[in-house]
Amino acid sequence: MQTKIEQSAKRYAKQKYLLAAINIAVGLAFLVFMSASGGFASMYLKNLLSLLTTNECLLIALYLPAFIIIYEIIAMPLSFYGGFVLEHRFNLSNQTVVSWLKNEGKTLLISLIISIPIVEAIYFFLRNYPNIWWIFAGAVWLFLTVVMTKFMPILILPLFYKSIPIEDEELKDKLLRLATGAGLNVEGIYRINLSKDTKKANAALTGLGSTRRILLSDTLLNSFSHEEIEAVFAHELAHHVYRHVFKMLIVASICGFAGFALCHYVLSIAIQLSLRAEGEAIPIHDIAAFPLLVLVLSAFGFVLLPLQNAYSRWLEKDCDVYSIRKTGNPSAFISMMNKLAEQNLADKKPNRLIEILFYDHPPISKRIALAESTGRK
Repeated sequence: MQTKIEQSAKRYAKQKYLLAAINIAVGLAFLVFMSASGGFASMYLKNLLSLLTTNECLLIALYLPAFIIIYEIIAMPLSFYGGFVLEHRFNLSNQTVVSWLKNEGKTLLISLIISIPIVEAIYFFLRNYPNIWWIFAGAVWLFLTVVMTKFMPILILPLFYKSIPIEDEELKDKLLRLATGAGLNVEGIYRINLSKDTKKANAALTGLGSTRRILLSDTLLNSFSHEEIEAVFAHELAHHVYRHVFKMLIVASICGFAGFALCHYVLSIAIQLSLRAEGEAIPIHDIAAFPLLVLVLSAFGFVLLPLQNAYSRWLEKDCDVYSIRKTGNPSAFISMMNKLAEQNLADKKPNRLIEILFYDHPPISKRIALAESTGRK
C-alpha cells in the first residue's frame, strides 16, 4: 500500500511527464509552422528584419533573438505552470514570482549570448563550405560542449547560486579522503544556496581539470547525514573515476556530427523543393531555413533520446555500485535514496515506458534493489 508521500510523488510525476510531452508537442508544432509552405512564416520574419539591415551576419544576430523570444512567449504559460505553479502546489519551491522571472530572464540572456555566435559560425560554414559545412558544425558543437563542461561552475552557476567553501571540516575531510583515494584532485568543496529556489536536494562534481569542484546543496547538507552525503559524493566521484565525462563527450560528438549530417541531407532536398514565389530556390545558407534545421535536429534528438537515456542509466548504475563498494555502507546508500525520494518527491517505481523515455538515472526502486544485492555480495 502506498504512503501519502508516494501517492503525491505519483501525481507530481504524472503532471511533470504530461507537461514534458505537451512542451515537446508545442515546440515541434512551432517549428513545423515556421518551416511549412516553404518556410513562409520564417521568410516573413526574415524579410521584416531585412528592413533594418541586409548584412547577413547582422541579420542572423537579429533573427535568432526574435525567433527565440517568439517561442518563449508562446511557451511561457507552460513554463510558468511547470516551473512555478506545479512546484508550489507540491510544496517543493521557495521561489517568488519575481525570482522565477529573474531566473527565466537570466536563462534567456545566457542562451542568446551563447547561441548567437554558434549560429553565426554554423552559417559562415554554410555559406562558404555548403557541401561539408556539417563537419565544421559538428566540431563547433563539440567545442561548445567541452567549454561549457569546463567553465559552467565558474561562469554560469554563480549567476544563479552563490557558492562558498563548506564549513563542516569533518565532512570536508571525509570527502577529500574519498577523492584522494580515487586518485582525483578537486579544486574545492562548495556549498550552494539551492534553498533560495527549491526544497529539493542535489549534489554534483562539476568542471574539468583546474575547475573540477564538489558542489553540495544546502538542502542536502541540512537534511542528510555524513554517511549519506558520502554515498552521494562517491556516486559523483565514480563519473570521473570511470571517465564518464569523456565518454559522454564522445557520444555527444558522434550524435552531433550525425545530426548535422542529417540536416545537410534534409536541407539539400527540402530547400530545393521549396521555391520562392519568383521561382528561385531558397539557398541552403538562408537564415529563413533555420527553423527547418532546428526541426531536423530536434526530431533526431527525440528519436535518439531513449538510446541516450539507456546509455546514461547504464553509466549511473556503475556509479551506484562504485559508491556502495567505495563507502562500504549499503545501508547509508539505501537511506539516502529513500530520503532523496521523499525530499524531491521522486516516483520510486515509474511506468517502464516513462523510464525509457524520460529517465537518465535508474528509478530509485531499482537503485535500492541494487544496493541490497550488492551489499549481500
